[in-house]
Amino acid sequence: MRKTRFALPITAMLISLSAAQSGSTPAVVALSEETQAVYTQTRAEPGVKTKSYYPPFCPPSSCLYYAGDFDSNYSGANGLFNANDEGNSLEGQVWVGVKPSRDVTVTGATFVELLTGGYTGVNPTPFAVQFGTKPGQAGKTICSSNGNATISAYGENQIPTYSYTIRKLSKSCKLRKGNVYYVNLLPTSSNGYGYVANVPPQSPQNHHGWKNDLNHCYFNSPGFGDNYVTCNSQGAFSEFSVALTGK
Repeated sequence: MRKTRFALPITAMLISLSAAQSGSTPAVVALSEETQAVYTQTRAEPGVKTKSYYPPFCPPSSCLYYAGDFDSNYSGANGLFNANDEGNSLEGQVWVGVKPSRDVTVTGATFVELLTGGYTGVNPTPFAVQFGTKPGQAGKTICSSNGNATISAYGENQIPTYSYTIRKLSKSCKLRKGNVYYVNLLPTSSNGYGYVANVPPQSPQNHHGWKNDLNHCYFNSPGFGDNYVTCNSQGAFSEFSVALTGK
């Protein structure tokens, strides 16, 4: 399949790319580390703090699940490396646990990410679902898909966050009621990387759909020396800002 590039329409700097080039890219980025954010906002979709608000990437007609908004005022606010940085041969995947309350068909997905400045993504963007994942074990991939992703500024935080969205997957994914699945959308770039943003464990703003399945998440990255370790082993990662759409 032919790869295409898409560029972030606004500039942002969380961590200098020189850090990646020197091999010192951290697996976790936290507000307490005094990361800098310099950006020009052209058009952003704010995270409105009302229960009736649906983010643009999870509209009422198709929003199956949204874990909720990243909140920079939360004391544990941070992000975990989730990217394929082809320029530095560094990949890390965050597999977020979801537990549907009914049988669903997933046709789109979003991960809310913190991205390095000047980020340019490569399409198609991979999306996959695993089942039976355990510490040190990937489990079984029950759905492997991809799609053309777009990036949009989302939220009102101390540092900018972006919705990394595949609106239409090349192959839909069927999930059964009551099962715990692990989903990953992997931003890919040759000139940057990103961190999927966490959400507060209690009452995150703008949550929709089934209940958040707290503390079911795995981080996998040979580059960081991690083989499907729990996300909580890396920091305060009980849940992440992710969304699934479909029917």
